[in-house]
Amino acid sequence: MKKGIAAFAFLISALLLLTVDCGSNFQADCENGSQSFPVTQLIDANGVLTYGIVPPGYRPGVASPWVLYNHGSGQSGRDISTNRHDRCLVNPLVQAGYVVIASDYNVQNCWGNSQCDTDIAAVQERWKGYLNLRAAPYVIAESMGGIVTWNAIAHGTLSPLAVVGIYPACSLSNMYAGGTGPFYPVIQSDYDFSSPSGYATATAGYDPMLDPPSDFTAFPILLWASYSDTTVVRSHNENPFAFQVNAAGGNVIVNTSTGNHGDVSNFDPQAVLEFFEAH
Repeated sequence: MKKGIAAFAFLISALLLLTVDCGSNFQADCENGSQSFPVTQLIDANGVLTYGIVPPGYRPGVASPWVLYNHGSGQSGRDISTNRHDRCLVNPLVQAGYVVIASDYNVQNCWGNSQCDTDIAAVQERWKGYLNLRAAPYVIAESMGGIVTWNAIAHGTLSPLAVVGIYPACSLSNMYAGGTGPFYPVIQSDYDFSSPSGYATATAGYDPMLDPPSDFTAFPILLWASYSDTTVVRSHNENPFAFQVNAAGGNVIVNTSTGNHGDVSNFDPQAVLEFFEAH
């Protein structure tokens, strides 16, 4: 009898802990890995491989909420299932009834050029043609996916209900760093120029920090960024982006994470789910 009472007390204590501190427990799950749902692969109109995870309770007769996950440099659309941190955000969304989709992009490491805008339009069209999805998606923009997302919005190929940014790049010029940053060869390739002198002309209209902030005021934005991140430097990316958009009447919140780029503190599935549910 005493053992039964002790076990019951332990269970109650565990439930209370989960109620008070869900975020840290979810983050531990991100670190340790979590279950994977079946992934469907579809080729879009551009011949690009795209991926989708459909909730177990999907009903064709009911338009589903959906999330477009724009991945970071060195990743692929499949990471919504295979990357333990990405799927840590994705799985609770799927369990809550969201369809989650992603694209490999025509060029996998796509820094938001015009081809990437086309890819963003194509992946949405392909999955809306395959499933009964609501008119507009939610978006998760991770690292390089920030530039991809902001440019697609500014150029009219993406109209989200809300955006979550996971240490998202916001300044193309900062990521290029005058031809000295780690991504400069890929950015030069993506925008078809060969030296820093060609940067301004080649990328004109494709740096979100130079877009009218009003382009990003029609939907709420929730970001995670660390002051210790040396890859996407917060003081040159998320902070000035949030300041500009909020000054223009937008709604951007920046949560402070810890550690360098990729730190698990940036992945809080409960907060992401609650943010999307609220909008």
